[in-house]
Order: sequence, then C-alpha cells, then structure tokens
Amino acid sequence: MGDQINIFENILQYYLRISLALRFDICTCPRCREAMMKCLLSKFTPVYIDPHSSDLRTAEREIVKKHWQLIFDEVTKALEYVSKNPPHAADDNKEEAFANLLLKIKEDRGVDFTWYHPALLKRRIALRLIAKKVDSYIEYRKVLANDPVEYEKLFEVLTINVSEFFRDIEVWATIKIILEAMVEENSAKGEPIVIWSAGCALGEEPYSLAILCRQIGQIGVPVKIYATDIDKDCLQRAQQGCYDALGIDKTQNILKNYFSFDFLDYFEKKDNKYWIKDEIKKMVEFSYLDLTGKDYLHDINLIICRNVFIYFTKPLQEKILDQFYHSLADKGYLIIGKNETLVYEARLVFKEIDLHGRVYQKIKI
Repeated sequence: MGDQINIFENILQYYLRISLALRFDICTCPRCREAMMKCLLSKFTPVYIDPHSSDLRTAEREIVKKHWQLIFDEVTKALEYVSKNPPHAADDNKEEAFANLLLKIKEDRGVDFTWYHPALLKRRIALRLIAKKVDSYIEYRKVLANDPVEYEKLFEVLTINVSEFFRDIEVWATIKIILEAMVEENSAKGEPIVIWSAGCALGEEPYSLAILCRQIGQIGVPVKIYATDIDKDCLQRAQQGCYDALGIDKTQNILKNYFSFDFLDYFEKKDNKYWIKDEIKKMVEFSYLDLTGKDYLHDINLIICRNVFIYFTKPLQEKILDQFYHSLADKGYLIIGKNETLVYEARLVFKEIDLHGRVYQKIKI
C-alpha cells in the first residue's frame, strides 16, 4: 500500500499500551507485546490511509467511536491468550506471586481478599505498585514488609470509600417509608429499632439514618445504628463526624426537594467544617467488621449494604447474603446498591419491595 498506514495499528497499539499499564499479573516484555499486537491485528480488517492526511485523526476517531467495544474486548482476549501462551519460557509464576501477596495481607492485617474479584483487585493493587515504582508483586511484598504505613495507602485503593449524605435520594424516600412503618410496629411491641450500615465508609450513611430516624416524629422508640467497615482509618474519621462544607451544602439542596426538615440543624459549623452534633453521634456505634469473616450482628431490623457486593465473587455474595438473612429479625429489610443484584439463591428468601431502589424483605422459611 505504498506509504499508507493501517489506522487500526495505531489505535490498537494505544489501547494495548493503556491496558498493559495496570497489568503486573502477566508478562509485558517486548516479545509478548509483539505477540499481542499480532493477535490483535489478525482480528481487524486493515483500513489504510496516508499518514500525512488531514483526515487521519478524524478517521481514527470514527473507527474508535464505531468499534470501541470490539476493540476493548479483543485487547482483553489478546492479553489473556498471550499470557497463557507466551512466546518464551515463563521466568516466574505471577499468579503464585499474587496469591502470596494476598496471603501476606491476610496474615499481617487479618483481611481476606481472596474472595474478591481478582481482576478488580489486580487493577487496584497495580495503582500502588506504580506509586511505589516497583514492577512485581514480589517487590511489593517487600514494600509492605518494610513500610507498614503502605498498608493504609493500599486499603484506601482496595476499599473505595465513596459516599455522601442521603446518597441516591430516591432510595432514601423508600427508607423513610420503611422506617415510619417500623416505628409504628416496634413502638406497639415495645422493641427498639436496630439498623446496620455494613460498609459504612466515612459515616455519611449511618449518620443519614440517624438524622432520618430522629426526624420521623421525634420517635419515642429507641434506635440503635451499627456502622461497620474493614477500613480502620475510615472508621476513625467517621467517629469524628467532621465533613467539608461543599458536600454538606450539596446534600442540603437535594433534601429541599424531598424532606421537610433543615439538614443543617444536625451539624455545628467550625472553621468551615461541619461537625455532627452529639445527639446524632450517640445513635451510631462504629466498629471494625470483615464481611468475609464469621462475626455477624443479629436481630437487625434493617441492613443497608450498598455498593459492596460489586467487589465480591458470586460464592462470597451467596455466603454474605446467607449471613445477612440470619442476621435479620423476622420481616427485616435488606438494601443493596442500585447497580447490584441479588444472586438467584437469595431471591428465594428475600421478597422484592422496591426493585429500582434494591430494597428487599426477609421471607420467613
């Protein structure tokens, strides 16, 4: 084709380079990269163009726009194929090194990540390898051994603590209805309301629950909220109950459209920070709890565990949901993330209350 170039070659080289940037579980030597590119080029019909043409960038954008999903899928397949069939003898066992790294984390900190989605774990851990300028799991184990503070950085990327007050306000509208009914029922029975925020991050969720409970008719029934997480640093920050103004102001504006109370009544402002008032803080008990372990709470009326299951493999999801089932009191409620779904087995013991909000109720069997 003379001086013309295959547009796909530049595009595939770019996406291959991006994909390999976070891969420490496979060989990325020049020979393997060459094999991956050869594999990729065989999957796409060449599209030739003059490299000096003014239409080159436009043509590349159009191809990416049209074929981005196929490109992504084929890059993933090429990486996996070549990693399993390398053009040279393997000089080390990267999967074994990864398994040993997870074992060290469990031994040192008591957190078992072996049940988590391996692809997600590898991407998150890769961020710390890049930050520490090491190129293997073996070297990163040495970093953890010599620098215990690195564990805090590692846990920050492994447990994404993204939250906000009254996150997904539509879900909270359903929670409000549930709590109002629960107040009436438990008041009649003379029983307290017990709530568990599992994976509480920086505390916005359990404090939102406390504020909502406080607001519902200034309820006369006792309320206890347990808030748990595996990130001890987050738990410590959550216990302080201190948040910046920007996030609070955003939540305040959202609540004006849904709930008829002044959110800021439950905070004290100091030095441009908002501090949860003691009347709310005393309703929440923060503690460390690993959902992959065996220690669970019991006689819970409402469990909220949102955007946590996305980290877990299906067998672990089944295990946790089974434990949640036994943690709940009769007719207790479970709420998971809006982008999560119950595994099939759990649908047999949980009744759907609000599909959009992912709200379920325990079925007594």
